[in-house]
Amino acid sequence: MKRSFYFLLIFFSVLFSCSNEQKEDLNLKHLNYIADNINSDLIQIKNEILNLSSNIQHKIPFDREINNWPSDRYYFKNGEFLSSKYENSNSAVYLPGQKEISSQLKKIIVNSELLDTIFKSSIERNALLSQVYFLDTNSFLRIYPFIDVYGYLKGSIDLREYTSYQTANNKPFLDDDVYWINSPFADPYGRGWIIACVEPLYYRERFIGIVSGDITLRSLKEKYFSSDTELMLLTDAEGKLICCTKQAAKIIDIPVLREFQYFKPVTKDIFRFNNPSLTLHKNTDLRKAIKSLLTGENKEVFYVDNKKCTIYKSYIKETNWVLFKIIN
Repeated sequence: MKRSFYFLLIFFSVLFSCSNEQKEDLNLKHLNYIADNINSDLIQIKNEILNLSSNIQHKIPFDREINNWPSDRYYFKNGEFLSSKYENSNSAVYLPGQKEISSQLKKIIVNSELLDTIFKSSIERNALLSQVYFLDTNSFLRIYPFIDVYGYLKGSIDLREYTSYQTANNKPFLDDDVYWINSPFADPYGRGWIIACVEPLYYRERFIGIVSGDITLRSLKEKYFSSDTELMLLTDAEGKLICCTKQAAKIIDIPVLREFQYFKPVTKDIFRFNNPSLTLHKNTDLRKAIKSLLTGENKEVFYVDNKKCTIYKSYIKETNWVLFKIIN
C-alpha cells in the first residue's frame, strides 16, 4: 500500500512537471512563431528593395536626353523649391534651392518618372511598406505615395544630410543584403516614427543616390502589438524599447509608444526619445532577467508586486531585434 502511494506520488509529480514544461514550451513556440512572422515580413521588404534597386539600375535610362522640359508637371514653389503637381498614382518630388537645373539633373528628374509605376507596385505588394523613394546625389527626391514634402520641410533642406542617405552613401551594392536603420527615427516627410531599409544605387558604375523602403512604427504596432491581453515587448539588441503592447507597458510600468508630433520641420535626424532601456528598469528582478536573456537564456523569472512572472525571449535576425513575452 505504501509502495503504491509513493508510485502514484511520483507519477503525478512527473505528470505535473511535464504538463508545466509543455505549457512553457508552447509559450516559447508562440513567441518564436511571432518572431518568425515579423522576420519574414522584414525579409520580404528587404527583397523588394533589392529588386527595386536592381530594376532602377538596369531599367531606368538616366542618360536619355531630355529635349522638352515638362513645365506642366514641375514648378518652383515660392520660386525656389522644385515640386510637382498632384496626380493619382504619381510620386511627389522635391529639389531644394536650385532655380537653375542642369541638363544632367533634368535627365535624372524626367527619366525617373518611370519609377512611379515600380514604386506603386512595391507598396501594393507589401502591407507594412509605408513609402519608397529615390534620393539622388543632388538631393533630388522622388517619393511614393504622394505627400506634401514641402509642407513638412518648409524650406531648403539638403536631404543628403539625413541618416537614410548617409547610411548608404557610397556603400557597396550587396546582392543579397541591405542596410537597415533599425532604430526608429522621425520621418522628415511626415509619416511619424519609421525604420528604413536602404540600398545605394549605381548607374554604369557611378554612385547616383539611394533607394529607401520605410516602415512606420505605427503599422508594425498595429499588426503585432495591438493585443489587449498579451504582454509583448520589442527591443533592440541592448534592451532599449522599440514597441510593446499596452498591457506589457502597464504591468512593468513603462510609457506606451507615442507617435512623433510635427510641431516644426524635421531639419536633422531625430531618433525616438523617451524609450526606456529594460536593462535599466527600476525593478531589480526584471533588470536581472533581461540581462540574462540578452546574454543567452530563453526564459527567466521575475517578480512584480510579489507576483511571479515568467519572461521568454526570441530573436528577429533581420534587424537584430529581441522579442519578449511575459506570462503572469
